[in-house]
Formats: sequence, C-alpha cells, structure tokens
Amino acid sequence: MRRLALFFTFFIAAMCIQGQEIEIPAWVDHEVNETFARFNEWRGDDQVVVFPIQTDVHSGGRDTYRHVAYVNHAANTFGFDFIADLGDIGLDLPDTSTPEAARAFLDRHARIHQEYPGVSVVLVGNHDHNRNSGTALFTDQQLGETLNAPSQAKATPECQLVLALNPTYGYVNLPAKKTRVFFLNTSDRDDPKNYYTVSPIQLQFLADNMRFTEPGWNVIVLTHYCVRPIGHWNSDGGVGLHHGDTFLKILSDFNAHAKGEAEGVVWDFTSNKDCRVIANLTGDSHFDSSEIYDGIIFAISQGYGGVAPQEMPEGSSVTKFDMNKMMLVDIAAFKPAKRELRLFRLGAGGADKDRRFDSGQ
Repeated sequence: MRRLALFFTFFIAAMCIQGQEIEIPAWVDHEVNETFARFNEWRGDDQVVVFPIQTDVHSGGRDTYRHVAYVNHAANTFGFDFIADLGDIGLDLPDTSTPEAARAFLDRHARIHQEYPGVSVVLVGNHDHNRNSGTALFTDQQLGETLNAPSQAKATPECQLVLALNPTYGYVNLPAKKTRVFFLNTSDRDDPKNYYTVSPIQLQFLADNMRFTEPGWNVIVLTHYCVRPIGHWNSDGGVGLHHGDTFLKILSDFNAHAKGEAEGVVWDFTSNKDCRVIANLTGDSHFDSSEIYDGIIFAISQGYGGVAPQEMPEGSSVTKFDMNKMMLVDIAAFKPAKRELRLFRLGAGGADKDRRFDSGQ
C-alpha cells in the first residue's frame, strides 16, 4: 500500500511538472487538507470507499478544465478508489464550435483524466455530443473510447473496470469492499430533440450486472441527469428521463429482492442476499439537492454550471464562488459494513455543505 501511495505521489507530481500549463495553486492544497481532516475524522478505522464527484465543468471558453487536474492532485491526500466526472465537460460552448476545436478540446480533457494513474470514468452529459450544428458531432462510441477506454489498462484486481459495448457506461467493481459503482449515460440517444434518455439496452446491462452470487454487496449508481423531480429546472415542464420509470423500478426491485419486466427489460433479483442500492449520485442541475425516495439516496452536486434563481425547485441551493480561487467538488465516502454515505465538500461552502444521509438501512 505504501509503494502504491508513493507511486501516486510521484506520478501526479510529475504530471504537474510535465503537464506544463496546469500548475497546482497553494489554495488547492489548503482546501484539500481542510476537507481531508473532516473525512479522516469520520473514517476512523473503518473500511471506506472514497471517490470525488466532479461535474459540469463546462470549460469550453474558460479554464475550469484545470480543476480536473486539481482533483487528480487531491488523490495524493485522499487515496481515491477511482475518479468520477459526471459530464458536461464543455463540448458545445464557443471555443468548441468547429469540429477541429471540439476534437482538440475532447482530447485535452481526456489527457488530463488519463494522467491520473488509477481508474477514471467520465459520464456523458446532455451537452457532450456537441449539437451546435443540430446534429451530434461526437457519437457515444467516440466519447467512450476517448474518455473511458484508456482506464481499462489501469484497472487492478482491487479496482476493476467493466465497460459495455457502448463504453459511455459500465461499472467500477471494488470486490474487497463489496461495492459496485455503475456509471450510466443519460443521453445515450443521438437525437438533438431528446437530451435525456437511458435506453432499454443500457437498462438491461444494468439489471444483468446487479445480480450477485455473494451476499452483502452494495450498489451506487452515477448519472449525469437526476431522474427524480428534485433535479428538474422549473421550466422543464415535467419532462423527465425517457425510460426513467423503468430505471427507478429496477433500483427499487433490487432492494426488494424482486423480479420484473418493463419496456423490454427483464430483471430478477430474487436470489440476491443482503444486497442494496445505496444511492444515485448526479450532476446536471447546477444546484445542490437531495432526498431519500423508496429507501434510496438521490443526491445532486452543484458543480461549476450556473442556474437562474427562478429555475431552482424547492429545497435546492447554490453556493456562489470564484472558480479562480476555489473548487466545488463533493468527495463521496461510503462505509460498506455500516452502509453509511457522506458527501464532503471540497471547496466552495466547506463544512457547511457536507452532507450525511440516513436512509434507514
């Protein structure tokens, strides 16, 4: 373990030197150390799954892509199991308006993620196909092969990465911690009129890989879009995730050890023993919010995007901050044995934005 920690430290420090344009400001270390102190006190001697949730950097035309490197740097202190970017990296903003500029931007974002020596997964956001011209500039296959496929070479027996044939979705498997973290694509149809879709093919992949032969496994699901109304802007008019009801039914039936069928998707969790979906962690909305629905935690991270006050639903909140002086990342920390989940705020809002959940598990 010590050798691995030394390797991470050396590699990321080298990345900061050789990665030329991305230096780590002193304020980043200050924020990381403050957050780690709170996390470490809570962790105690318990086994913990820990990973950062970075989302909605929207960095086309601004330099928030640097914050991806800042998260890599934080791994020196936290020892993340893996890194999660929940999407909307900035592929439909002014600086990515041409195919050449968009490709260069995508490659740069992928390169920063790949400089992290462990597994890094990047979800597809509703702005990531680059639809400025009315059609998708990037297919799911192109996005997944660029952003996620390189991490397969960095997977280990302790942190396994399984990608679907469409590599924009899959799961991270942590066998020693009996935790499986799915990452899904909630924009997996190349249709400019329907941003938010999770296809039956993808839901079948989810259901098939939620069957466990061992008892005591935990499931966390990462998505860009929040299927629950707490994540919807007030102007959305009730439009939600296409096939979202089936997605929710799969999660609920998993916890009920039930079987079912809907929209051509079939599942059977009757053989699972003491396995549970803990949470669905999301971005997209540009505000913080959370709820417990049917015993499952749904938590939204604000990230780096903006939202008008009139768009915010009841119970949501926004933390204003200077992106040149602060980060806004949630550190997801989960104790498998106790089934306790915490979100520790790295950056804007500090300890006041830490979240603890009691889902009655």
